[in-house]
Amino acid sequence: MSQEDLAKLLDVSRQTINAIEREKYDPSLPLALKIASVFDKKVEEIFFPEDQK
Repeated sequence: MSQEDLAKLLDVSRQTINAIEREKYDPSLPLALKIASVFDKKVEEIFFPEDQK
């Protein structure tokens, strides 16, 4: 999935997705929950993967 596709699904800019991926921006809780929902994952699995071992 491209950044543009994800941005459209979440109703944010592609730049927002890029900043999240580069760890330059922490999404709000509602946005983090939406992202997790898109990928059918828990928020922790997406944003704290090292804690899921």
